Amino acid sequence: MLTARPPDRDQYPLRRPLLPVASAVVTGILLDRHGGEQFGEMAICWYWAMASVCLLVVAFAYQRFPNQTLLIPLLVALICVGASWHHLRWHYYATNQLARYSAQQPQPVCVQAIAMDRVRYRPAPPSSQLRAISLGPISELVVRATKVRDGRSWRPVSGLCKLRVRGELTGVMAGDQLHVFAMLSQPSQSLNPGEYDWRLAERTVDRHCRLFGKHTACVRVIKSGSRWSIRRWLHRVGQQFQQRLAAAVGPNQSDLAQAIVLGARHRVDSATYSRFRRTGTIHLLVVSGLHVGLVALAIWLLVAGSTLPHRTGLVITALSVLAYASVVGWQPPVMRASVLVVLTLASYAWVRRVALLNLLAAALLVVLAWYPAELYRAGTQLSFLCVATLITYGADASRSESVDPLTRLLRATRPLYWKGVHRMLENLRRTAQVSFAIWIVTGPLIAYHFHITAPICILITPLLLPLTTVALITGLMICLIGWIAPPIAWGLGAVCAGSLWLVRELVEFACQLDWGSSYLAGPTFWWVALYYCGLLVLSSLSRQRFAWPWQLAAVLLWVTVGLVVTGLHRDNSELRCTFLSVGHGTCVVLELPAGETLLYDAGSLGSPERTAQTIATFLWSRGITRLDGVVLSHADIDHYNALPGLMERFEISKVYVSPHMFPAMPTEELTEDSPSPPQYLQQLISDAGIQLQTIWQHDRLPTSSNEVTFEVLHPSQAGVDGSDNANSLTLAIRFAEHAILLPGDLEAAGLDAVTQLPPQACTILLAPHHGSRNSDPPGFARWCQPKWVVVSGPRVSDDQQFTAQSYRQVGAEVLHTAEVGAVTFRVCEGEITRTQFLVEQ
Repeated sequence: MLTARPPDRDQYPLRRPLLPVASAVVTGILLDRHGGEQFGEMAICWYWAMASVCLLVVAFAYQRFPNQTLLIPLLVALICVGASWHHLRWHYYATNQLARYSAQQPQPVCVQAIAMDRVRYRPAPPSSQLRAISLGPISELVVRATKVRDGRSWRPVSGLCKLRVRGELTGVMAGDQLHVFAMLSQPSQSLNPGEYDWRLAERTVDRHCRLFGKHTACVRVIKSGSRWSIRRWLHRVGQQFQQRLAAAVGPNQSDLAQAIVLGARHRVDSATYSRFRRTGTIHLLVVSGLHVGLVALAIWLLVAGSTLPHRTGLVITALSVLAYASVVGWQPPVMRASVLVVLTLASYAWVRRVALLNLLAAALLVVLAWYPAELYRAGTQLSFLCVATLITYGADASRSESVDPLTRLLRATRPLYWKGVHRMLENLRRTAQVSFAIWIVTGPLIAYHFHITAPICILITPLLLPLTTVALITGLMICLIGWIAPPIAWGLGAVCAGSLWLVRELVEFACQLDWGSSYLAGPTFWWVALYYCGLLVLSSLSRQRFAWPWQLAAVLLWVTVGLVVTGLHRDNSELRCTFLSVGHGTCVVLELPAGETLLYDAGSLGSPERTAQTIATFLWSRGITRLDGVVLSHADIDHYNALPGLMERFEISKVYVSPHMFPAMPTEELTEDSPSPPQYLQQLISDAGIQLQTIWQHDRLPTSSNEVTFEVLHPSQAGVDGSDNANSLTLAIRFAEHAILLPGDLEAAGLDAVTQLPPQACTILLAPHHGSRNSDPPGFARWCQPKWVVVSGPRVSDDQQFTAQSYRQVGAEVLHTAEVGAVTFRVCEGEITRTQFLVEQ
């Protein structure tokens, strides 16, 4: 009896209709972001009018010419649809949005809100001699505001926002109605060139304000969520999984296990997170498409070995992937991977060939439909780029790999141990090749966003991937079946903990290799855009047997062009002086005509890591990778605590200090257990091999720019009585008949000593002591007669208002970095120009 043969997959044409659709939607989003404001308030009307016209053209032309392809008007209509959707989500929100009550400066509010997600607990950062203000643990929670109190009445409001509370917030679950006493403000915006803009990041996910509570008592549950809520059930399941996993693997690897298995990245300390990022293996630490793919593969292998029907196994695998994604959270990488896996399984269920690029385009459309501005997030860009690389590489590898029958026969006769070793080595080779391909493709984008390159990831990824896979699978088994048989959970926990210990040790070893990774000034946007355009061309040529050495040579040539042009934008005829906005602290960047770069102070009362990153991103935006000198004014921590972070990122030639910065201490007092912050900094400078030079009054700093002079006005070698502020190192910089005066935190006896010198008329002045009233603003203003005064400090206070008025009385213009952001002065022959960052936005 003849039976019908199942259809062959190869008889179906492999088409990718969603690729042009996704490209059109992406084009529309790009056009609206960079040109949509030109249409004004009628932008959406214009978009839909153009889309309607295109669709009418398609309908009319199809009736007259049914056999003609009407691709162009359809794509134009899709471009308009993408632009209108982005414009609606980016520029419009409800009239009762809570963000309408917010301002840049925090103000107290009382709101009612509903918890939308689980509480994410961030442990306190480790104590450090460089941290002026110790920080405790923080709990974060996304809430949807419902009411805000106005006097004795409540006003209905709407909108998502992030609630941050000091301490560990317990007893709150998704769906609970909360009563919150907190400080309401807008998300912080970038104040310096190159700095990460948190306001844009929050706006991307439709959050336009933030709440901060000083204590967990500020948050109270007034009504529990419904027991039948799926979100609440998933929250409870996630909590139970975290508890089981932490108990099984032990405290040493608990944070890493919860991050890799359940996406609790917030539990990982900053040092461990920094090591993974520096070695280019951060994707292993964050639940992403790799983890979703491994879960899908493990479940499919499990059900494929059973007696279940083929399609039933596919359905079980798809449902398991969706359940895992729901537990760990629907972040864009997880969403992309889940859509890709589910659609792939659906394609196999219908016995069709799978066009993976077409499915990737479908995943992109799902992500953009959820949040169209996700297109601009670095994580989303890298996620889709990695998967596209894997798909392209897999297709090329499958075409190129062919084994002749004789070789296949010889391999079949080999011993079993030889086959195992050969297969393991072959898998390592393929993984290394894939790692190299991904590094080549994503490297420029990583350098553009994060200013780092990590070739070491090519070598360690083949070693880390199996360990991560073992940790992920055993971790999931602990969560699912560990409660049934505790001995099994203990055994699985030992395997998971051992794998994670090896992962941690390998990453730490790779991080210690000097050649393994390096910081870069980063390529320009046009260079990155042309790089990926070139990759598309080379990819198309590779299918025509274009020699791969020529492709690699073209990539290396373009990389060389990018490295050469990075630092070519300096003007050798001018002096640039930039006062960065670092909160309560100081950092002045001086770019000299001969190409040298010096810093005057580098610190803040805030996080030293964040301050170092702020300074570094500005320097990288200027193409600077080397510092010829750093001048530290005095021993207050808010003037130097970012220096160790800069030492990791830049080559520093010298550090200049006054004789009173590091007073001589007996050797027996320099203990390693509890050194003072200046002692700790001095030891770090010594360990880094950086030359430390002491300077005092009447000294001049050597520079290659002969027309620029750096003269030390204060202190003398003996110094003056008083605090560190009184002995602040005061610099006078002169160039082209203009003078810049940098006095640090000068006050008290030091201020008297300086003002007793002959009057020093200056063009630009850094207000002493962040504009404090204790720096005698009226007297100092009369002594130096500045044209511009820059106050580097936090938000304007009453003292600073008095300071500003004092300097304005002598005709000076006062600029505050907390209000206008970074301030840059360009001093040329006969003229001086000033720009401020926020105005330029």
